[in-house]
Amino acid sequence: MVRYYKKFYVFNVCESWFTYKFSFWDIFSLNIFFHIKNTHQWIPGVSEDTYTLELDLEQSEEVIIANFAKQIRQQAKIAENENTSCFFHQEVDQFVSFFNEFALKKDTWTTSKRRIEELGDNIKLSFATNNGQILAAHSYLIDEKVGIVRHLHSATKRLDENFDKNLIGRANKYLTVKDILYFKEQGFKIFDFGGFAKDTENESLKGINNYKLLFGGKLVTCINYSSFNYWILKKVVRLLGLSGKV
Repeated sequence: MVRYYKKFYVFNVCESWFTYKFSFWDIFSLNIFFHIKNTHQWIPGVSEDTYTLELDLEQSEEVIIANFAKQIRQQAKIAENENTSCFFHQEVDQFVSFFNEFALKKDTWTTSKRRIEELGDNIKLSFATNNGQILAAHSYLIDEKVGIVRHLHSATKRLDENFDKNLIGRANKYLTVKDILYFKEQGFKIFDFGGFAKDTENESLKGINNYKLLFGGKLVTCINYSSFNYWILKKVVRLLGLSGKV
């Protein structure tokens, strides 16, 4: 189980991922539990169904690659021939700067060095570069005990008019392929694509769904739980019209 604390205004909120073990104090604390599958036990709080795509990393590398869409295999190969380099590096400042530049142009949530560092050793950062320029960057939440890795952040240079969008698209696909194969080599069992907007009518979310499906994952239902106190806190924040990601 991945467990860490994040700051929400003046409150410390405990976030847990993937598995749950009952603790009496969870009834009274500010807790949220994500992507829970062991739902045979009672968990105190308010629940909601969530969906994601998971790729079985216990398959052979040949089967995993064969299940990629043809365009993924082709564009990854082109990116490799273009000398695009993919690597993991814990350059938090570099990652945050790159991601936030993308997020602001896309008008979506940014992140911070504090938020990344709150995850401690449970996060890994990957980059794709060409001619020394970062074209794409990803982050992953990892649970070595459970054997699962979940995609958290993704950013590219595609919104920058000074860059070739086709080159960037190939680099981003290549980075995902290399990340998947890396985590398989490291002994992880499941690659989680970071959510799936089931039954959405939002065209942008449909596009993201379709992109994730190109890598051969399977739809999985999980449950998120908020402790009663955390659920009430979120309601109060929204009623007061305060901003903040909760």
